[in-house]
This record gives sequence, structure tokens and C-alpha cells, in this order.
Amino acid sequence: MKKPKIIAHRGYSSAYRENTWSAFKGAHEVGSDMIELDLVLTRDGKIFVNHDLDFKGTPIRDMELADLKRLIPDSAELEEVISWSQDSGIGLYLDIKDRDMIDVLTDVLKDINPKSNVVVSSSDDFPFMRRFKDRNSHIKTALLFRNLLPVEDMVALSRKYNGDIIHPCWENKHPTPHKLISEEDILHMNSEGFEVVCWHEEREEELRELIKKGFWGITTNNPQLLKHLIETQ
Repeated sequence: MKKPKIIAHRGYSSAYRENTWSAFKGAHEVGSDMIELDLVLTRDGKIFVNHDLDFKGTPIRDMELADLKRLIPDSAELEEVISWSQDSGIGLYLDIKDRDMIDVLTDVLKDINPKSNVVVSSSDDFPFMRRFKDRNSHIKTALLFRNLLPVEDMVALSRKYNGDIIHPCWENKHPTPHKLISEEDILHMNSEGFEVVCWHEEREEELRELIKKGFWGITTNNPQLLKHLIETQ
């Protein structure tokens, strides 16, 4: 059975505050393969790790990086996380929240080894992903699909927008979402040249079913549980 990569959703976010150093280092300590983290752009042109585009009502693009790091304890800047990930050997799954960062992000990632475990994704902004891929052909890209779509439609859109990974985000579309996608679906997407990453999941019985499917990676808030299930299933 193909073992999926363990992608810690915003770090080990079931045990630590999401998108913080504690969550990232905790994910590494329990054996995650990758960390998913969210990126926003600051006023001084830095890339800050945060899910929301604002902090307590103030747009982050109107705030300086130094002020954000002071106001949000344990927070991080992307360049710091990249340096740490290269030293620790853990991969990064970067979710872009602000499309205006394309120039800064391209500069930050220009020296990344093409063989490194770095993926860039964007929530529902496929045109951004195509522009990013055109400028960063050495970086793998993932397209996130929030709506239930047929496999052929996801393949066609991923090809149109130059994605490498198909990432359904269907955790809230069904009480037992593993029923929404089959092993045959994943094999078909693989045959068309795409890897497939699963939505984030924390329920043990759901994770057991998802492990069997053949995903390239599974995102989860509880990477320790997922690792245990992979090793014992």
C-alpha cells in the first residue's frame, strides 16, 4: 500500500496554536513530512505566516512585519521558516492568501532546489497559480477544489492552470467524506500526470479509510495520530 505524506495542517494545530513556531516544530517532532502554512503580505513587503488577511480588524498589508511579530507571539516570517525547513528536512506546503505577493514570493523561492519538498497552493485563485507557475517552473503547484467536481473536470482545470497536484477540499461535503473519492479516481488522476492531496481530517476512522486510497499526501491537524495509523495499518 502506498504510504501518503503526512502534511501537518497549519502545523500540529490540534496541540498548538496554528501557524506558529510551536506548531511547526511540534509537527516535525512527531514525524510529519510537510507543514501546510498560510501566507500574507505585510506593508513593508515581507511574507508573514497567518491565515487571515487582517489582525483584529486591521489589514495585515497595512502593518509592518516587526509589529506583527511583536503583537502575535511565536509567529513567523516565511524566509525564517524556509531556512529552518531546509535545516530540519521537513517539506513546506505554502497556501497563498494574498495574490499581490507574487513578486516577493518569486524572489524568496528563486534559489529553492527543484528537488526540494516545496509546494505552492492558492485558495480558489487558479489564475494566480498559473502566473506563479509561469515564473516559477521549478516549484510544484497545487490547485485547491472546494466544490465537488467530477474527476475529469479537476484534471482539465489542473492542466489549464499548470498545476502539478489536485487537492480536493471536501472535508465538509459529506459526513464520511472518504466516500466522495475512490481509489480508481486517484489512479486516473495519477495516470493523467497529477498527484492528489486529501483535505484535512482528524477522525481516526476516516483517516483509516483515507490511508487506503492512494493519496500522495493527507493533511491533518493531528499528524501524530496519522503517523501512528500509517505505521500500524
